Amino acid sequence: ILVLYLKQSFNWSPELASLTFVVVGIIAMIVQGGLIGPLVNLFGEWKLTLAGIGFVILGCLLLPMASPSNAIPTVFTAVAILALGTGLVTPCLRALVSKRLKSNNQGTVLGSLQGLQSLGTFIGAAMAGIFYDLLGAKSPFFGTTIILLIVIILIARNPANKQLRT
Repeated sequence: ILVLYLKQSFNWSPELASLTFVVVGIIAMIVQGGLIGPLVNLFGEWKLTLAGIGFVILGCLLLPMASPSNAIPTVFTAVAILALGTGLVTPCLRALVSKRLKSNNQGTVLGSLQGLQSLGTFIGAAMAGIFYDLLGAKSPFFGTTIILLIVIILIARNPANKQLRT
């Protein structure tokens, strides 16, 4: 949806729009390649998961705030924040899940988690396209924000996460 949004909203070329994915890749490499270990040691997976979701929400809210006069800095800042959030959430969430599992079934459950993530990516992309068409170009970003706010509430209120908060 991002490339379509950038083309229709700001008349970006495919080359300029593709640079947003370069930024995402660089940020993801930095976060997951070097920062995640020290950050986990400082804050723990649970806090980083919530912070990561918060960053994704911030990026999702920033994207529709772009206007033709500020699109380049706003969009590139938003995708950098999104990449930071995703780079924190993905490994931390997997670590939290693996800590709750017995060693003999970790592979099965983590494989299922990966399958659910792929399914969510597929369904999310399809729903974003439908929302984009029916409700407008900015609606996928706001819809994602609402879903992620629900996820934060569910994670934060789950009593089973109390031992993970420290």
